[in-house]
Amino acid sequence: MSDSNIFTVLTTINSPDERVSDWMKITGNHTVVIGDKKTPSSWNHTTCKFFSLKDQLNSNFTIASLLPENHYTRKNLGYLSAIKCGANAIIDTDDDNFPNKIKWNNLLSAKFEVFEHVSSEKISFKNIYSYFSDNNIPFWPRGFPLQLINNPDSDVKSNDVSKSQGCNVGVWQCMVDGDPDIDAIHRLLFNNTPQFTDNDALIMGNNIFCAFNSQNTLWLDSELFPLLYLPSTVSFRFTDILRGYIAQVVVNASSKHWGFYQATAYQERNEHNLMNDFRSEVSMYSNMNEIFHIIYDSCKINHSISDNLINCYSELYKNDYVEENELKILNSWMADLNHLF
Repeated sequence: MSDSNIFTVLTTINSPDERVSDWMKITGNHTVVIGDKKTPSSWNHTTCKFFSLKDQLNSNFTIASLLPENHYTRKNLGYLSAIKCGANAIIDTDDDNFPNKIKWNNLLSAKFEVFEHVSSEKISFKNIYSYFSDNNIPFWPRGFPLQLINNPDSDVKSNDVSKSQGCNVGVWQCMVDGDPDIDAIHRLLFNNTPQFTDNDALIMGNNIFCAFNSQNTLWLDSELFPLLYLPSTVSFRFTDILRGYIAQVVVNASSKHWGFYQATAYQERNEHNLMNDFRSEVSMYSNMNEIFHIIYDSCKINHSISDNLINCYSELYKNDYVEENELKILNSWMADLNHLF
Protein backbone atom coordinates (compact mmCIF):
# COMPACT_ATOMS: atom_id res chain seq x y z
CA MET A 1 0.00 0.00 0.00
CA SER A 2 2.43 2.63 -1.11
CA ASP A 3 1.34 6.28 -0.83
CA SER A 4 -1.32 5.29 1.70
CA ASN A 5 -2.04 7.24 4.86
CA ILE A 6 -2.79 4.50 7.39
CA PHE A 7 -3.84 5.21 10.97
CA THR A 8 -4.41 2.80 13.85
CA VAL A 9 -7.36 3.49 16.16
CA LEU A 10 -7.95 2.08 19.63
CA THR A 11 -9.63 2.91 22.94
CA THR A 12 -8.24 2.43 26.42
CA ILE A 13 -8.95 2.87 30.10
CA ASN A 14 -5.49 1.54 31.01
CA SER A 15 -2.02 3.06 31.22
CA PRO A 16 -0.13 2.76 27.92
CA ASP A 17 1.82 -0.40 27.17
CA GLU A 18 5.17 0.44 25.56
CA ARG A 19 4.35 -1.97 22.73
CA VAL A 20 1.69 0.44 21.49
CA SER A 21 4.60 2.09 19.65
CA ASP A 22 4.78 -0.97 17.36
CA TRP A 23 1.72 0.27 15.48
CA MET A 24 3.54 3.42 14.38
CA LYS A 25 6.39 1.25 13.05
CA ILE A 26 3.85 -0.25 10.65
CA THR A 27 1.81 2.80 9.66
CA GLY A 28 4.34 5.61 10.04
CA ASN A 29 1.56 7.68 11.63
CA HIS A 30 0.64 8.38 15.23
CA THR A 31 -1.87 5.92 16.67
CA VAL A 32 -5.19 7.53 17.56
CA VAL A 33 -6.14 6.64 21.14
CA ILE A 34 -9.55 7.48 22.59
CA GLY A 35 -9.81 7.77 26.35
CA ASP A 36 -12.84 7.76 28.63
CA LYS A 37 -13.78 8.62 32.22
CA LYS A 38 -11.77 5.71 33.63
CA THR A 39 -8.63 6.42 31.57
CA PRO A 40 -5.70 7.74 33.68
CA SER A 41 -5.52 11.54 33.36
CA SER A 42 -1.75 11.24 32.90
CA TRP A 43 -2.08 9.04 29.80
CA ASN A 44 0.68 9.91 27.34
CA HIS A 45 2.77 8.17 24.71
CA THR A 46 5.07 9.74 22.13
CA THR A 47 3.78 7.59 19.25
CA CYS A 48 0.10 8.22 20.00
CA LYS A 49 -2.33 11.05 19.50
CA PHE A 50 -4.42 10.81 22.66
CA PHE A 51 -7.90 12.30 22.99
CA SER A 52 -9.18 12.57 26.56
CA LEU A 53 -12.89 12.74 27.26
CA LYS A 54 -12.50 16.51 27.64
CA ASP A 55 -10.71 16.72 24.27
CA GLN A 56 -13.54 14.78 22.66
CA LEU A 57 -16.27 16.99 24.10
CA ASN A 58 -14.37 20.10 23.00
CA SER A 59 -14.00 18.79 19.44
CA ASN A 60 -16.08 19.94 16.52
CA PHE A 61 -17.69 16.51 16.17
CA THR A 62 -21.40 16.65 16.95
CA ILE A 63 -21.41 12.97 17.87
CA ALA A 64 -19.09 13.62 20.85
CA SER A 65 -21.85 14.80 23.20
CA LEU A 66 -24.25 12.06 22.12
CA LEU A 67 -22.08 8.99 22.67
CA PRO A 68 -22.38 7.42 26.14
CA GLU A 69 -19.46 7.79 28.54
CA ASN A 70 -17.57 4.75 29.84
CA HIS A 71 -18.54 3.04 26.63
CA TYR A 72 -16.63 1.33 23.82
CA THR A 73 -18.54 3.29 21.17
CA ARG A 74 -16.58 6.43 21.95
CA LYS A 75 -14.18 4.75 19.53
CA ASN A 76 -16.32 6.30 16.78
CA LEU A 77 -14.51 9.54 17.60
CA GLY A 78 -11.21 7.79 16.93
CA TYR A 79 -12.30 6.92 13.42
CA LEU A 80 -13.41 10.50 12.78
CA SER A 81 -10.16 11.86 14.19
CA ALA A 82 -8.09 9.55 11.98
CA ILE A 83 -10.07 10.59 8.91
CA LYS A 84 -9.61 14.25 9.86
CA CYS A 85 -5.84 13.58 9.98
CA GLY A 86 -6.01 12.34 6.39
CA ALA A 87 -6.45 8.59 6.81
CA ASN A 88 -7.39 6.68 3.69
CA ALA A 89 -6.96 3.35 5.50
CA ILE A 90 -7.67 2.48 9.14
CA ILE A 91 -6.43 -0.37 11.34
CA ASP A 92 -9.12 -1.02 13.96
CA THR A 93 -7.73 -2.70 17.08
CA ASP A 94 -7.71 -2.82 20.90
CA ASP A 95 -5.21 -1.78 23.56
CA ASP A 96 -4.35 -5.39 24.43
CA ASN A 97 -3.42 -6.33 20.85
CA PHE A 98 0.12 -5.99 19.56
CA PRO A 99 1.10 -6.27 15.89
CA ASN A 100 3.35 -8.75 14.13
CA LYS A 101 5.36 -6.33 11.99
CA ILE A 102 6.38 -8.86 9.31
CA LYS A 103 2.84 -10.15 8.80
CA TRP A 104 1.33 -6.67 8.73
CA ASN A 105 3.87 -5.57 6.15
CA ASN A 106 2.96 -8.59 4.03
CA LEU A 107 -0.72 -7.68 4.22
CA LEU A 108 -0.15 -4.02 3.42
CA SER A 109 2.10 -4.91 0.48
CA ALA A 110 -0.86 -6.73 -1.15
CA LYS A 111 1.63 -9.25 -2.56
CA PHE A 112 0.02 -12.47 -1.43
CA GLU A 113 -2.25 -15.13 -2.86
CA VAL A 114 -5.96 -14.69 -2.34
CA PHE A 115 -8.63 -17.38 -2.52
CA GLU A 116 -12.37 -16.89 -2.79
CA HIS A 117 -15.28 -18.83 -1.33
CA VAL A 118 -17.84 -19.71 -3.99
CA SER A 119 -20.90 -17.46 -3.87
CA SER A 120 -24.27 -18.78 -2.74
CA GLU A 121 -27.76 -18.13 -4.08
CA LYS A 122 -29.13 -18.16 -0.53
CA ILE A 123 -27.79 -16.71 2.72
CA SER A 124 -25.04 -18.96 4.04
CA PHE A 125 -22.89 -18.66 7.18
CA LYS A 126 -19.36 -20.11 7.15
CA ASN A 127 -17.20 -20.48 10.23
CA ILE A 128 -13.91 -18.87 9.20
CA TYR A 129 -12.12 -20.50 12.15
CA SER A 130 -12.63 -23.87 10.44
CA TYR A 131 -10.42 -22.50 7.64
CA PHE A 132 -7.71 -20.93 9.81
CA SER A 133 -7.42 -23.73 12.39
CA ASP A 134 -6.89 -27.47 12.49
CA ASN A 135 -8.21 -28.99 15.70
CA ASN A 136 -10.89 -31.19 17.23
CA ILE A 137 -12.18 -28.61 19.70
CA PRO A 138 -15.20 -26.59 18.50
CA PHE A 139 -13.92 -23.10 17.67
CA TRP A 140 -15.94 -20.17 16.40
CA PRO A 141 -15.72 -16.36 16.26
CA ARG A 142 -17.80 -14.35 18.73
CA GLY A 143 -21.18 -13.70 17.14
CA PHE A 144 -21.28 -16.74 14.87
CA PRO A 145 -24.79 -18.30 15.02
CA LEU A 146 -24.67 -20.85 17.83
CA GLN A 147 -27.08 -23.24 16.14
CA LEU A 148 -24.59 -23.68 13.28
CA ILE A 149 -21.44 -24.43 15.29
CA ASN A 150 -21.81 -28.22 15.04
CA ASN A 151 -23.30 -28.14 11.56
CA PRO A 152 -20.70 -29.49 9.08
CA ASP A 153 -22.24 -27.32 6.36
CA SER A 154 -20.88 -24.24 8.15
CA ASP A 155 -17.27 -25.41 7.74
CA VAL A 156 -15.19 -23.95 4.93
CA LYS A 157 -14.42 -26.88 2.64
CA SER A 158 -11.58 -27.03 0.13
CA ASN A 159 -13.86 -27.70 -2.84
CA ASP A 160 -15.76 -24.47 -2.10
CA VAL A 161 -12.59 -22.38 -2.36
CA SER A 162 -10.64 -21.40 -5.46
CA LYS A 163 -7.89 -18.96 -6.32
CA SER A 164 -9.22 -15.45 -6.80
CA GLN A 165 -8.71 -13.66 -10.09
CA GLY A 166 -8.52 -10.33 -8.29
CA CYS A 167 -11.22 -8.52 -6.33
CA ASN A 168 -11.78 -5.10 -4.86
CA VAL A 169 -11.33 -5.94 -1.18
CA GLY A 170 -12.33 -3.06 1.10
CA VAL A 171 -12.09 -4.78 4.51
CA TRP A 172 -9.79 -7.48 5.88
CA GLN A 173 -10.55 -9.11 9.24
CA CYS A 174 -7.30 -10.62 10.52
CA MET A 175 -6.93 -13.46 12.98
CA VAL A 176 -5.26 -12.86 16.36
CA ASP A 177 -2.83 -15.21 18.08
CA GLY A 178 -2.55 -15.68 21.83
CA ASP A 179 -6.00 -15.03 23.27
CA PRO A 180 -8.30 -14.23 20.33
CA ASP A 181 -11.73 -12.67 20.56
CA ILE A 182 -13.94 -15.71 21.12
CA ASP A 183 -17.12 -15.60 23.18
CA ALA A 184 -17.67 -16.26 26.87
CA ILE A 185 -19.35 -19.59 26.10
CA HIS A 186 -16.17 -20.99 24.61
CA ARG A 187 -14.01 -19.65 27.44
CA LEU A 188 -16.33 -21.16 30.06
CA LEU A 189 -16.43 -24.56 28.36
CA PHE A 190 -12.81 -25.02 27.27
CA ASN A 191 -9.56 -24.38 29.11
CA ASN A 192 -7.50 -23.89 25.97
CA THR A 193 -7.98 -21.85 22.83
CA PRO A 194 -6.97 -23.58 19.57
CA GLN A 195 -4.18 -21.95 17.61
CA PHE A 196 -4.56 -20.41 14.16
CA THR A 197 -2.81 -21.66 11.03
CA ASP A 198 -1.29 -19.41 8.37
CA ASN A 199 -3.64 -20.26 5.50
CA ASP A 200 -4.02 -18.03 2.46
CA ALA A 201 -6.29 -15.00 2.54
CA LEU A 202 -9.93 -15.82 1.84
CA ILE A 203 -12.55 -13.55 0.29
CA MET A 204 -16.17 -14.38 0.99
CA GLY A 205 -18.33 -14.66 -2.13
CA ASN A 206 -21.80 -13.16 -2.45
CA ASN A 207 -24.24 -14.18 0.29
CA ILE A 208 -21.50 -15.86 2.37
CA PHE A 209 -21.27 -14.36 5.87
CA CYS A 210 -19.33 -14.78 9.11
CA ALA A 211 -19.05 -12.67 12.25
CA PHE A 212 -16.16 -10.23 12.42
CA ASN A 213 -15.14 -7.85 15.19
CA SER A 214 -13.13 -4.70 15.88
CA GLN A 215 -10.09 -6.44 17.32
CA ASN A 216 -7.73 -6.53 14.35
CA THR A 217 -9.39 -5.25 11.19
CA LEU A 218 -8.01 -3.31 8.22
CA TRP A 219 -10.39 -0.90 6.48
CA LEU A 220 -8.78 -0.17 3.11
CA ASP A 221 -11.50 1.59 1.17
CA SER A 222 -12.50 5.06 2.33
CA GLU A 223 -15.86 4.67 0.58
CA LEU A 224 -16.64 2.09 3.27
CA PHE A 225 -15.70 4.35 6.19
CA PRO A 226 -19.36 5.09 7.05
CA LEU A 227 -19.62 1.38 7.95
CA LEU A 228 -17.10 1.84 10.78
CA TYR A 229 -19.97 3.15 12.90
CA LEU A 230 -20.33 1.30 16.22
CA PRO A 231 -23.91 1.29 17.62
CA SER A 232 -24.48 2.52 21.18
CA THR A 233 -27.87 1.06 22.10
CA VAL A 234 -27.04 -2.64 21.96
CA SER A 235 -25.03 -4.59 24.53
CA PHE A 236 -21.28 -4.07 24.89
CA ARG A 237 -20.39 -7.50 23.47
CA PHE A 238 -22.75 -7.02 20.53
CA THR A 239 -21.79 -3.55 19.28
CA ASP A 240 -18.85 -4.50 17.02
CA ILE A 241 -20.50 -7.75 15.93
CA LEU A 242 -23.62 -5.94 14.76
CA ARG A 243 -21.37 -3.39 13.06
CA GLY A 244 -19.56 -6.24 11.30
CA TYR A 245 -22.70 -7.95 10.04
CA ILE A 246 -24.15 -4.67 8.78
CA ALA A 247 -20.87 -3.89 7.01
CA GLN A 248 -20.87 -7.32 5.34
CA VAL A 249 -24.46 -7.03 4.16
CA VAL A 250 -23.92 -3.51 2.79
CA VAL A 251 -20.71 -4.55 1.03
CA ASN A 252 -22.50 -7.65 -0.25
CA ALA A 253 -24.99 -5.34 -2.03
CA SER A 254 -22.15 -3.40 -3.67
CA SER A 255 -19.37 -4.21 -6.14
CA LYS A 256 -16.82 -4.42 -3.32
CA HIS A 257 -15.63 -7.37 -1.25
CA TRP A 258 -14.42 -8.28 2.23
CA GLY A 259 -12.36 -11.16 3.51
CA PHE A 260 -10.22 -12.82 6.19
CA TYR A 261 -6.45 -12.90 6.64
CA GLN A 262 -4.12 -14.94 8.84
CA ALA A 263 -3.06 -13.71 12.30
CA THR A 264 -1.22 -10.37 12.20
CA ALA A 265 -1.39 -9.56 15.93
CA TYR A 266 -1.04 -11.12 19.36
CA GLN A 267 -3.45 -10.49 22.22
CA GLU A 268 -2.71 -10.45 25.92
CA ARG A 269 -6.30 -10.08 27.03
CA ASN A 270 -7.31 -7.45 29.56
CA GLU A 271 -9.12 -8.73 32.64
CA HIS A 272 -12.70 -9.81 31.92
CA ASN A 273 -15.53 -11.20 34.03
CA LEU A 274 -16.69 -14.11 31.90
CA MET A 275 -20.18 -14.23 33.35
CA ASN A 276 -20.64 -10.52 32.66
CA ASP A 277 -19.41 -11.15 29.12
CA PHE A 278 -21.90 -13.99 28.81
CA ARG A 279 -24.79 -11.79 29.97
CA SER A 280 -23.77 -9.17 27.42
CA GLU A 281 -23.76 -11.79 24.66
CA VAL A 282 -27.20 -13.29 25.38
CA SER A 283 -29.18 -10.67 23.45
CA MET A 284 -26.79 -11.03 20.52
CA TYR A 285 -27.22 -14.78 20.23
CA SER A 286 -30.93 -14.83 21.11
CA ASN A 287 -31.88 -12.44 18.31
CA MET A 288 -29.14 -13.07 15.74
CA ASN A 289 -31.27 -14.75 13.09
CA GLU A 290 -34.03 -12.13 13.15
CA ILE A 291 -31.60 -9.21 13.21
CA PHE A 292 -29.54 -10.55 10.34
CA HIS A 293 -32.53 -11.02 8.08
CA ILE A 294 -33.79 -7.52 8.90
CA ILE A 295 -30.51 -5.92 7.82
CA TYR A 296 -30.18 -8.23 4.81
CA ASP A 297 -33.63 -7.27 3.57
CA SER A 298 -32.87 -3.58 4.20
CA CYS A 299 -29.99 -3.38 1.72
CA LYS A 300 -30.76 -2.62 -1.91
CA ILE A 301 -28.26 -3.09 -4.73
CA ASN A 302 -29.07 0.29 -6.29
CA HIS A 303 -28.60 2.22 -3.03
CA SER A 304 -25.44 3.94 -1.80
CA ILE A 305 -23.26 2.65 1.06
CA SER A 306 -24.57 5.39 3.36
CA ASP A 307 -28.22 4.93 2.39
CA ASN A 308 -28.05 1.20 3.04
CA LEU A 309 -26.37 1.82 6.40
CA ILE A 310 -29.16 4.17 7.44
CA ASN A 311 -31.79 1.74 6.12
CA CYS A 312 -30.38 -1.03 8.31
CA TYR A 313 -30.65 0.95 11.53
CA SER A 314 -34.03 2.41 10.63
CA GLU A 315 -35.44 -1.10 10.21
CA LEU A 316 -33.75 -2.33 13.39
CA TYR A 317 -35.39 0.55 15.26
CA LYS A 318 -38.81 -0.25 13.77
CA ASN A 319 -38.38 -3.79 15.07
CA ASP A 320 -37.20 -2.68 18.54
CA TYR A 321 -33.64 -3.98 18.27
CA VAL A 322 -32.03 -0.55 18.68
CA GLU A 323 -33.37 2.50 20.50
CA GLU A 324 -34.60 5.73 18.91
CA ASN A 325 -31.47 7.50 20.15
CA GLU A 326 -29.41 5.24 17.86
CA LEU A 327 -30.83 7.01 14.81
CA LYS A 328 -29.94 10.40 16.30
CA ILE A 329 -26.36 9.30 16.96
CA LEU A 330 -26.08 7.73 13.51
CA ASN A 331 -27.31 10.93 11.84
CA SER A 332 -24.67 12.90 13.74
CA TRP A 333 -22.03 10.37 12.65
CA MET A 334 -23.04 10.87 9.03
CA ALA A 335 -23.04 14.66 9.42
CA ASP A 336 -19.55 14.60 10.95
CA LEU A 337 -18.30 12.36 8.14
CA ASN A 338 -19.81 14.61 5.48
CA HIS A 339 -17.91 17.57 6.93
CA LEU A 340 -14.64 15.65 6.54
CA PHE A 341 -15.10 14.50 2.94
